[in-house]
Amino acid sequence: MSTTQTGDERANLTRTNPFISIANTYMHSDSINEARAAPAPIINNSDESPTWVDSLSRLDRLLSGSLLRLSYLVIDVILLSLGLYYGKNTCSPSSSVIVISICILVFASLELATICLFFIRNWRKREILVVGDTSSSGYSQRNMLHLLRFLCICVGTAFVFGSKTSSTTNCDAVRFYLGIVCFNTWVLWFIAPSKATLPTRRSLVSECLIRFLSILMPCLYIGFVLSAILKVHSSECIYSNVEDLYYRAPLKSFGYVGLLLNICIICDRIFDGVINQIFYRARNLRSIFLYLAAIRYLISYLITLCVVYYFSIGAVLLFSSRTDNSCRQVAPQLHKTLFTWQIICVFLPLIVWPLTCLLCCLGVTIGTCLAACLPESITVPLLAIIRERFPTAPGINTAEPPASPNVINALPDVTFGEISDQFDQKECVICRMEYEANEKVKRLPCGHLFHVECITKWLETTRVCATCRQRITSTSTNL
Repeated sequence: MSTTQTGDERANLTRTNPFISIANTYMHSDSINEARAAPAPIINNSDESPTWVDSLSRLDRLLSGSLLRLSYLVIDVILLSLGLYYGKNTCSPSSSVIVISICILVFASLELATICLFFIRNWRKREILVVGDTSSSGYSQRNMLHLLRFLCICVGTAFVFGSKTSSTTNCDAVRFYLGIVCFNTWVLWFIAPSKATLPTRRSLVSECLIRFLSILMPCLYIGFVLSAILKVHSSECIYSNVEDLYYRAPLKSFGYVGLLLNICIICDRIFDGVINQIFYRARNLRSIFLYLAAIRYLISYLITLCVVYYFSIGAVLLFSSRTDNSCRQVAPQLHKTLFTWQIICVFLPLIVWPLTCLLCCLGVTIGTCLAACLPESITVPLLAIIRERFPTAPGINTAEPPASPNVINALPDVTFGEISDQFDQKECVICRMEYEANEKVKRLPCGHLFHVECITKWLETTRVCATCRQRITSTSTNL
């Protein structure tokens, strides 16, 4: 009898066990499989081989949905082990920082062991996991261990950042590594690692605007921090050995590392924009740019990994009390600048959550008031204008269910410019990009044309045409 959990069995388990439900809510949000709701765009109509994103999705299922966080977990185990190793001769085994570190290390090691054991088990049943079901064994066991580890993280955070450093430096090394692990866990709670995706089709104007906004913050960081660093000439703020991290705050060296990371972020985001634009335009070179996209994702993941631990180290240096505060005294402006940017870069993304809820509540309130106060002769035409103006807005709420894969595949592929077009269509209304001569597009029964990948993703959300809202059914595709 197969012991692999199905989706229904896992749902029943989470209903009967509230702790597993809480853990699943936290842990499954960063799985690559969750990001693969829409399939990859079709690179070639005659070539349906899986892409590197599909390979990562299969590996993620084999690892019980922990692929993106696996490297973070391994690094946390190494850091805690280093802290206990350097503090074994100076810090008392019965001290709170040692006990908390050991508890977190035990739960993290058990979680790693669980992932490895279920990886071996899932590998033997990989055909069932990959082809038959998107869920895999090991989710519940891993998430229960992660929940227990997170409870210890909460206690460790309060101890590292809430208590003052004693006059002795016996446990400063253990506190340093424990603080990095605790703050890193909190960052990953709210900011999940980037998921693997294929290049996105956008217009050139939209791509330039998105890239400009994405590099604006790193550019400001470089300008402010560099100006503050150049004013510091004291040796107390320069890193010389590892003990400087335990007892002092070498903020000048810390700032230089931040400048290097932000330069890498700027280059990575520009490179991403270039791949997005060329991927869908140079059809003959798509296979090459597919590999470049995979390399770019790996580089982006490594940069994100470094950035997360960089700000975790910064939290320990800037937020927690230090035994030697000489750098803060000789370079107060540098400390203030780094402290401010630490708050902006780490906590600014968290504002999106309450801000989104506030805007939703505000929109519902304003809409209700307008509907109650204004006559129907105004509200009804206003709603009609909104629906006509934003017919293809992403995430639009629709009562129509998605189309089946058979219906989508049954839609004919035609060559743009070689068929009669009663609507004289020049661009795809989903991505707003113009069609090119001899480009392969899909034609709906209503006669409207769309890019293959655009209409595929659209019909997997709702089965109506993005232009005229006509329903697409198996009967209509055979007409």
